[in-house]
Amino acid sequence: MKVKHIKIPYALLSFIGLMGYLSSCSDDNSQSGPRIYLSQLSLQTAVGDTISVDVTLRDQTAFSKIDVKKAIDGSPVNSYSRQINPRNTVFPYRFSEEVISGDETGNLIYSFYGYDDNGKLLDASDLVATVELAQIPLLLKYDWKLSSQIIQGDDYATADLTDDIYRFNPDLTWELDWGSVLSAGALETLNSYCSWQVVMKGSTVDSLYMIKYNIFSPTVPIMTKYKVIQLANRKMILESRQDLSFLPGYAADEKVTETYEPVSKSTDFTPYRGSNPDSYIVGSCTPGNY
Repeated sequence: MKVKHIKIPYALLSFIGLMGYLSSCSDDNSQSGPRIYLSQLSLQTAVGDTISVDVTLRDQTAFSKIDVKKAIDGSPVNSYSRQINPRNTVFPYRFSEEVISGDETGNLIYSFYGYDDNGKLLDASDLVATVELAQIPLLLKYDWKLSSQIIQGDDYATADLTDDIYRFNPDLTWELDWGSVLSAGALETLNSYCSWQVVMKGSTVDSLYMIKYNIFSPTVPIMTKYKVIQLANRKMILESRQDLSFLPGYAADEKVTETYEPVSKSTDFTPYRGSNPDSYIVGSCTPGNY
């Protein structure tokens, strides 16, 4: 017996597939129970800002309470607890909290847990906030690596500069790992790296000073002032005025703009790499007193 093959138009097949998909979605929706909806699930913020999210419930009468918990990188903040009573709250409900110092140490998470009268968890939803580090904590958290050095529109970030690693310490000292590539005259090996300090304008870092000593003039500090253009969003941009008049076409107060990228601190960091750090100790170096 011959089997008769029926050709179904492609358009009809597509229509049948679409109807099946819509039917599946409809079934999923009909089976869903009480739900907690947040107007946003993630955001970026900074210390001192107030974060807000609108909370909406489906089947509000099923909920007896909503517990709000706080965590940083998955570790609960046990001192924090808030509760929303759905029975006397108008929804959408605007939830707001100020971002405080300490929240920037990891991903900040507010979790909303909805329970019924029997204490059964009906639904949960998370708001994840990425908190920008304040400027000084950001400076201290990472090591820093030069990515560009712009002078008169040209980038002079040569290999001997881009493999240098800068480290700023909480005790106001700073260190340099000059890496494996040195400048032509190995000039970086002639300095003792001493101290850093900042000048604030309100809560913002306006200027960064880096102090070092030349080992041939160990009583004369060399202070370089940098205007801080940016110290945020995992980037540091510094602007200085330097005397480059010994080079043809350059001025005595040439603008130099340097961009640094953060790198994770590593045990491989080696100040005065290849040399004895003790030979760079300068008695005149007094961090915090410049």
